[in-house]
Amino acid sequence: MSQNRSATWQNFFRLLVTAAANADLYNLQHPQVSHLVEKALKLIQSLMDADTRIDIMLIDQNIILDKNPLPETLHTIRFVDALKHRGIEHLSLRGEINQAELLQLILLLAKRQQPPQSPQNSTNLRFGSIDMSRTVQGEGATRISQTSTESDLLHCERDRLAEICTGASKNRSLSVTGLKEIVIHFLQALDQELDPLLAIFPLHQQDQYSFTHSTNVCLLTLAHARRLGLKGPLLHDIGIAALLHDIGKLFLPVDIINKPGKPNDEEWQMIRLHPVRGAEYLIGTTGVPQLAVVTAYEHHMKYDLTGYPTVRKNWQQHLCSHMTTIADIFDALRTKRSYREAMDASKVRNMLSDLAGQELHPELCSSFLQMIDEVATSLP
Repeated sequence: MSQNRSATWQNFFRLLVTAAANADLYNLQHPQVSHLVEKALKLIQSLMDADTRIDIMLIDQNIILDKNPLPETLHTIRFVDALKHRGIEHLSLRGEINQAELLQLILLLAKRQQPPQSPQNSTNLRFGSIDMSRTVQGEGATRISQTSTESDLLHCERDRLAEICTGASKNRSLSVTGLKEIVIHFLQALDQELDPLLAIFPLHQQDQYSFTHSTNVCLLTLAHARRLGLKGPLLHDIGIAALLHDIGKLFLPVDIINKPGKPNDEEWQMIRLHPVRGAEYLIGTTGVPQLAVVTAYEHHMKYDLTGYPTVRKNWQQHLCSHMTTIADIFDALRTKRSYREAMDASKVRNMLSDLAGQELHPELCSSFLQMIDEVATSLP
């Protein structure tokens, strides 16, 4: 199987798993689910002729497509685990598969939905079941349950933010409604005391991924804001501002953003423009809170104003900008980069403490570190 074809199949399974996560968070009829199904159908049409059939085997945590193993990703593993949990070890697809049939598959992938007891075969989608009595006791279910609600929430909203921002970079309008829903779900998670902050800690093992970083910064900033007693519309605006703090990077050359190593002087000057580019974009976008414009512009200024962009000496940064800066630095240091390994949590904590009063707001940094200390003590 060619590399391009393999990547397309991986994207197909990513869309299905993301649609299932959205179905759990919202419902099967939610517009975001329909949008992802439409994209998945287009991919199938690009991969298969109408009369073509492909057999998909699920072996261990691997997907085998017509005897060709597909490289593992987070989404392919979750696809396999979810179907095995339903007692399915292989399925076949025909190129004429339709939206209703894909929705049936998504229903089987969803955790909190209740599909029929036995998967229903159709013209273009057929399932092969396994004898659950011979399955290692609880093996599939255990892996499912260990994928925490918090992790599902983060992965789902990260993928949703990626869809929204990718559309914006292609000159489509920014979905402010979608951003508000992401913030609402993070706040609901905090209200339910799921402690989704715990899900952020393992993410430093992954390579930097901008949308993961943005959702992490949003969740950290929201938790910090709630700790300070902030409520109501301001809290929601802070969440959107934190989500969009780095949106200016969408308008920088991709080769600079993805460069494996530190930028040179010329590239660094271009990167320093992203706060201005982000603010310029957001100020012209209907429905975006003014606070998001301010935070995009200020999040690299530093407490002592030695950062960028350069402003007058008596410039007063917004509270949200200070909080976003703290969360931004914390998550960036905890994440593996192409030119350095992720830093240990205790080392990051000490570094932030040293920056308090210079680059970081001292009181806000202190309250943030207290919150992180409390979360760290909850880790197994």
